[in-house]
Amino acid sequence: MKLIRLKINDYNGYKSLPQGFEIIFQKKLDQKSAIEFNPYILAGRNGSGKSNVLEVLAEIFYHLDCIYLRYKPDYFYKSEENPKGFVPEISKINDYELEYHTFLDKETFPNCDYSKIVRVSIIKKENKRPIIEWINESEFRKPSELSQQESKNLLPKFIVGYASGNNETLSFPFIKSRFLQYDEYLTSLAAKEFLSPRPESSLLYLDESYSQAILLSNLLMLDSELEPKKKESLQPFKDYVGIEDVDTFRLVIRTDIEINPPKTSNDREETFSNFSGTTQQDISVKPNLLQNIDLKGNNKKDAYVTSYIEKLKRCATTWYEIQNVDYFAETGYVTGDYSRDSSYLYLDFKVNKATKKAFQFHFENDPLKLFELFKLLLVLDAYKISTESKKRIYSTQNIFLSEDTIYRPEENERVLCFKNFKIRKEEVPHSIFTKELSDGEHQFLHTLGLCLLFKGTRSLFLFDEPETHFNPDWKAKFITSLRNCFNIEEDKKNNTMREMLMTTHSSYLISDSEVNFVLLLKKGKDGDFKYLRPRFQTLGASINKITIEIFGAKITVGDYALSKLQAINDKLESGTADKNELLNELENTLGDSVEKILLRN
Repeated sequence: MKLIRLKINDYNGYKSLPQGFEIIFQKKLDQKSAIEFNPYILAGRNGSGKSNVLEVLAEIFYHLDCIYLRYKPDYFYKSEENPKGFVPEISKINDYELEYHTFLDKETFPNCDYSKIVRVSIIKKENKRPIIEWINESEFRKPSELSQQESKNLLPKFIVGYASGNNETLSFPFIKSRFLQYDEYLTSLAAKEFLSPRPESSLLYLDESYSQAILLSNLLMLDSELEPKKKESLQPFKDYVGIEDVDTFRLVIRTDIEINPPKTSNDREETFSNFSGTTQQDISVKPNLLQNIDLKGNNKKDAYVTSYIEKLKRCATTWYEIQNVDYFAETGYVTGDYSRDSSYLYLDFKVNKATKKAFQFHFENDPLKLFELFKLLLVLDAYKISTESKKRIYSTQNIFLSEDTIYRPEENERVLCFKNFKIRKEEVPHSIFTKELSDGEHQFLHTLGLCLLFKGTRSLFLFDEPETHFNPDWKAKFITSLRNCFNIEEDKKNNTMREMLMTTHSSYLISDSEVNFVLLLKKGKDGDFKYLRPRFQTLGASINKITIEIFGAKITVGDYALSKLQAINDKLESGTADKNELLNELENTLGDSVEKILLRN
């Protein structure tokens, strides 16, 4: 997708963004610019509303997701028993206008020209259901009312969120979306249906808990001798972080968890129970939580298997199952604190070319497919959350949602744990644990890694200050590194259109961006926050100029250094000190700067 405009008509606005706040991204879009990657850089001082723009978009698409998802628990909706439940006519941003460009989904819109650009409008009036309109539909087919499936497929395939800090409000709708994926999986358990790990919901918030899954998926799936272009995309990992390859890792999967599935009926309505309670349906045998991704039935000699657990076993160097943890712990075979009477599957990987070929075969040469399996297993940790808690999560507007829903169990109760993940690094004689990497290295691998995973999808990326832990050199190269993640020639072939919005306080990111893609948010004289584009060409502008013009910094040195300069200047103006002595003091105590040159002159 490519954004055209966003306007907030809500009487209450949204935080620092007032009623009537509007951003015009771009009015016209040709085939070339539709494919190109030019992230929007949202800049401004602290509290200027940069992050609020990301939050608004996340909330809008979460609400649309909730309308068009097929699998939702019945307690999700407003009722007498659940007065705070979901209502399609009411959203957190209750009155807005949003327009964007996209390409059509081939499966949903047969016999259409998929190379042509589609224009989509979404308008929501106060307390009314949002209306999705295909504005230029007549250029493709005879206009008709959009079906549920067609409306959903005019929305972005994924909304990918990431924040380097703890932006609670950006993660707000994404956390709710994780539980929707879990409830979708529970529905498949009850129906005994095969479920692909790919979620129906589109919102994905990839915080640090997904770092190992992101890195592992890329290192295993992109290092292909048969596809050198894929391997080239991993070059920044080596150039900047020095990663040569993955050495070893272990997956520990808990296999004994049983759960009450929801009650199902012909109309797909579900009744969920508390984790520890019972459903209205009499279930004598609780299904295993992993049942639907561990479907049996394939001949073990077959090359293709349905069971995702079997796929992992076939990729492993060795694997074994432990059902009596206490016994094996006493013998020293298993270390760590594990639950009594619980069962675990251990899969150990000593990675070589054969390991990677196995993963690439079983996961269709697509790193996203492997990552989605890891993500689903991590999402299944929600089995510890009761229905009442999920009710509260879905309906709450509490900005401290993430603190109230720390649902990740202790390590021994988790569905999936990554262990002994070691990598080989340049100029290091032995393999090291990934946890030994610095914060900046983790952040670099995380942001570039998730871009590589979703590079071929119709996605909207919402990044909140993704470069905070980078050194100046990495900041200067970050936009280029992001560009290298996306294969423009491949995008032309597959008609891939994506959008990225990124907040920053870094002048380096702005200096690497055309002025048309830099949005400066600031407080106006009337007290309202507004946006404007810089009055100068930002691409190639000096860091000092950007720091002064965009962030309002009047000096290029620190405050303490400035006080030293001011003291020398005061002595000069008072006439109480010898000029030569002052020049010596200036040269011997302070480094070079614009301010020093001015004072020297």
